[in-house]
Amino acid sequence: MGVLLFLVGIVLIIMGSSKLSEAKKLKDKTSALESKVKEYSQELNARETFISEKEKNISKLNKNLSTLENKIDILNAESQRLDDEINQKYDTSLVTIYKSVIIPNIDETSSSEIKNKLSLLKIKEKDFILDGAINIPSYLNNREANNIKKKMLIPLESEITGLLNKLTISNVDSTREKIIRTFDKINKLFKNDEAEFKKELLELKLQELELNYSYIVKVNDEKEQQKAIKEQMIEEEKVRREIEREKKRIDKEERQFNSEITKLMAYMQKASADVEKELYADKIKELEEKLRELETVKEDVLQRELNTRAGYVYVISNIGSFGEDVYKIGMTRRLEPMDRIKELSSASVPFEFDVHAMIFSEDAPTLENQLHSHFRKNEVNKVNQRKEFFKVSLDEIEKVVLENYNGTVSFTKLAQAEQYRRSLELTDV
Repeated sequence: MGVLLFLVGIVLIIMGSSKLSEAKKLKDKTSALESKVKEYSQELNARETFISEKEKNISKLNKNLSTLENKIDILNAESQRLDDEINQKYDTSLVTIYKSVIIPNIDETSSSEIKNKLSLLKIKEKDFILDGAINIPSYLNNREANNIKKKMLIPLESEITGLLNKLTISNVDSTREKIIRTFDKINKLFKNDEAEFKKELLELKLQELELNYSYIVKVNDEKEQQKAIKEQMIEEEKVRREIEREKKRIDKEERQFNSEITKLMAYMQKASADVEKELYADKIKELEEKLRELETVKEDVLQRELNTRAGYVYVISNIGSFGEDVYKIGMTRRLEPMDRIKELSSASVPFEFDVHAMIFSEDAPTLENQLHSHFRKNEVNKVNQRKEFFKVSLDEIEKVVLENYNGTVSFTKLAQAEQYRRSLELTDV
């Protein structure tokens, strides 16, 4: 019994020792976990502090950004105010005067005359600069005054020369504005020196722009005139050759018919049978009728040769090349006017022209000019009137022609445009 109790005691001691060991292990684990939690808490606090500082920095940057944006708005407003002040500095009448930059009566003025006017203006500019084109403070000595003049005039002349060298018909308005702004910019740079270009110098420079622009316009116009004269000479030569060929053809056929009539007359005189004589007589009458017709054609050709103004005024269109309701109203003196239409339908346009009217006139140039004048407001090319294309309905053209010039001519309303329409079909396929 005692032994049993002893053994039980031993077991209880062992079990108690095991429990104490496990408790210690749990305590150690708990301590380690608490240490980790503390470490993570410190790291979390550090990150929160970092984020808080960054948020403060972001807030500060946003405030700075807002301040900068306000400053930008203020500077933009000030810049706009200064631009307005610059634009108003010179009389608005100055811009109005040169808004239409082209000399009066330019049609009656040659390019060489404009060039001479430009040379005279340059001399006037030079004299004005020597006389004092810049307002300079009186307290400056000559050396200081001349130094400021050079600093102002050299960039001005360089800038304006560059602008005028690049001048075209299409950029004249922007060039004018750039010249005015160049004056203002240099004046502003020398504001602290109390130096300023006189208004008269700007006026002279704008006159120089006017003459340069007019010169470009006139040179282009003269080139077009020379081109038109050359085309007219070529056309007249083609008409002359055509008339000569027609005269030769008529003379040849007249000789053939007369020779044939002479032969038939001889055969008829030798013929014994009445039936045979009648056959010869009928053939002779037929040839004589052809001779009379040929004589009518001959008279018409000779009349056309003498009357150099007789010809055809044509109305044609090319939908594939120029679109709907665009018509060319031109004139040709050809005996065969369709030859001229075929030439116009050459490689210069992708599709052939359709003929809507072919109007014969004893004075074709006058009729053509009258129609051009009537539809002047409908011109496609407002600058070069020799292009002869008009944006107008065919009904309106027909009405004007029938009411005022020729009441018998017929108009073909539908434009065939066969190649164009076929091309569209093939494209759709």
